Amino acid sequence: MPPLTALWIKDSRAMSNLRRILRQESVFKLIFILAFAMGLMGGFFVLFLDAFRFLSGLGGVSFLITRRLFSFFYLGLGGMLALSNIVTTYSTLFRSRETSFLLTAPVDIRSLVTYKYLESTLLSSWAFLFLIIPFTAAYTWHEHLGLLFAVWTAAFALPFVLLCGGIGTLLALVAVRWAPRGRLFRWLAVACLLAIAIRPLLQFRPVSLQDQASFVLNRLLPGLQAASHPMAPNQWTAEGILSLTGGEYARGAMFWLTLVGNMLLLSLAIQWLGTRTFFSAWQRVTGEGSATRRPPELLGWLEPALRFLPHDIRGMILKDIRAFLRDPLQWSQALIFFGLLAIYFGSFRTFRYDELPDIWRNLIVFLNIFSVASVICSLASRFVFPQLSLEGHSFWILGLAPTGMRRILMTKFLLAATAILLVSTTLMALATWMLQVGPGLKAISIGVAITISISVSALSTGLGAIFLDLKQPNPVAIISGFGGTMNLALSLGLMLASIIPLASSGIGTFKAESRTTPLSRGTSRPQSGFCSSP
Repeated sequence: MPPLTALWIKDSRAMSNLRRILRQESVFKLIFILAFAMGLMGGFFVLFLDAFRFLSGLGGVSFLITRRLFSFFYLGLGGMLALSNIVTTYSTLFRSRETSFLLTAPVDIRSLVTYKYLESTLLSSWAFLFLIIPFTAAYTWHEHLGLLFAVWTAAFALPFVLLCGGIGTLLALVAVRWAPRGRLFRWLAVACLLAIAIRPLLQFRPVSLQDQASFVLNRLLPGLQAASHPMAPNQWTAEGILSLTGGEYARGAMFWLTLVGNMLLLSLAIQWLGTRTFFSAWQRVTGEGSATRRPPELLGWLEPALRFLPHDIRGMILKDIRAFLRDPLQWSQALIFFGLLAIYFGSFRTFRYDELPDIWRNLIVFLNIFSVASVICSLASRFVFPQLSLEGHSFWILGLAPTGMRRILMTKFLLAATAILLVSTTLMALATWMLQVGPGLKAISIGVAITISISVSALSTGLGAIFLDLKQPNPVAIISGFGGTMNLALSLGLMLASIIPLASSGIGTFKAESRTTPLSRGTSRPQSGFCSSP
């Protein structure tokens, strides 16, 4: 039996066991998760459908914008999928216990790398479905297309997902095998990341006025040229899908074959590179603990800086910070989420969003609040909720410590709230500064971010103490239980209850004034109550 076939049989039996486990779960939990997923996809469907209806009201330019919108959509999804697959590949290929076991089994390296590439892509692409399904359904409903369009889109989505996931796997293999070590390289990597993040703050590119259509589209959709590059996979996917609406089946088949050919070529490259570099890269990862010189204690300089705190609180804070930093899978997820938001907010002036009319900038600010709050809720559910349960079998040490449980719980809440507040307020201050909004909207945005950060941190810490599970060492299993599900739902409900009343008045003003607002700045632009005229 081929090794890949045996591995897929193993996964099918694991799925059968998972179905048996799900039958033992609470019916309320399963119904709640299913209803939440359907509600999320329904909300995306309504949002995308309203966007397509708005674009259709712009007249003849809506056709050009819609075609470019597909390129933007797949560019964003492809980029997020590649970044997610880098982290997932590192954990499933180099940090998984299954990999150590399979190296001793009669499984060749080529089959192992191929299997882990497909597994990591599958694990990273589940969020892709939550966006592509409502997006395709909204466009199908708006354009009155049949079921053939959905099947056509699915045929393009599969090679696109495998191609973007393969890019992440290939980058992970190269980075783990050849990335240099040492403190100097780490500082250089941090400097490069800061340069990438700061560059949009200082970059002001003039709009290329090649023709009238390009000028209009660049004003409406800044960054159009990067998303519409003819050699980009997202452009192949968008053009191939939209070719069905024009009856150009041969052109669509050409783009599909281009995607499939590049996906197969990338798969061969992953197999070739993995066969020659994986074992040495795996040895490098597993042996780095003994080969790397580490300081006697992590963040030793932080303890003198916290001398003003009582000794018990200072000890718990240092323990939690060090435990977080010693797990790269945890801090890398937080860095990716907030890093992407920081790069996006810092690109507002590059995309010339600061030159949009005031009502458009008001709407963008409210959407930014929603995006930051969503990330706060997800990360609080992922990191804050299970932090007390992760004490595990060492929880008795906290019970014998010269402090009370109330003090321990308050310390964990204050540490989580401080960390989330620092990031959320910085992001909102950056977004409002880049958009050049007035002091009123800036204060409201930062105030909402502060309120949601403190509320979600308190909710996650409290529910984490109520639904304490000291027997489970896996944080994913802790947050997937009933308490974690309830915490995520209540956090999202709290976020919506805080943002919707505030945003409804702004969106209502936006809809009322959008009929008379020009697409570019001018002397006749109406002024809203939030933004100041630059």
